[in-house]
Amino acid sequence: MRQQQVINADDYGDGIPIIFIHPPGMGRTVFSYQRQLSAMYRIILPDLSGHGDSKTQTKDVTIDTYVEELRVLLDSKGIEKAVVCGYSAGSMVAQQFVIKYPNRTQGLILSGGFPKVDTMGLKIEYTLGMKLLLKSPRKLMNVLAKGHTSIKEFKELLISEMEKNDTEVWYKFYNESLQFDCTERLQQIKCPTLMMYGNRAFWINAHKKFYQNLSNCECLYVNGAFHQLPTKHFDVFNANIHNFIQDRVVPATW
Repeated sequence: MRQQQVINADDYGDGIPIIFIHPPGMGRTVFSYQRQLSAMYRIILPDLSGHGDSKTQTKDVTIDTYVEELRVLLDSKGIEKAVVCGYSAGSMVAQQFVIKYPNRTQGLILSGGFPKVDTMGLKIEYTLGMKLLLKSPRKLMNVLAKGHTSIKEFKELLISEMEKNDTEVWYKFYNESLQFDCTERLQQIKCPTLMMYGNRAFWINAHKKFYQNLSNCECLYVNGAFHQLPTKHFDVFNANIHNFIQDRVVPATW
């Protein structure tokens, strides 16, 4: 069996570790504004393999191979437990990690999360993204960057990082998350859980229904927001994370 390589990750601050998991194509740069949380917590920002500065380890990536990359990363840093935060399709990796390694998880945060692609709007979004990736990766990079920021310099940074991606892996991550479904296993999630949605992203926040029976879960809506909370509404996003950890995660460790 081939030995798992440690993926590239930025590591800032001290305290309770929070590991942020990006969606297909975006890389760790999408969490640039979450570095502010390093004043209070240890912030781990990985590039999943085939993205950004992490080399391709296999073209045949799955949600589970990415879960194992995160486990190996935490092992390499001597981190026994972490708060796991997944954004968009990165939420699928986060959920699978928590289900597979509950003893490695202090809390779960899902931003625009879903256990499966269930709405027609999200399916269309996936289909268009995958088609554009095959036809013109550069156009998709521009669409994603423009959707996440209006700041020219940040837009250029996002694009420059996406240009490093292995497009085959990017496409496979899209396809794997499109097929993924953990709805039948959600009840295995026992740790404190925070869901965040933009109240205007109706085709995504409709997935909240799948989490209603989780006993340790709370859901917050960001008014006036669509899907891109980590970049376009980072102040509220970061504040919600801080409050969740102080109110729900820290007491659970006592």
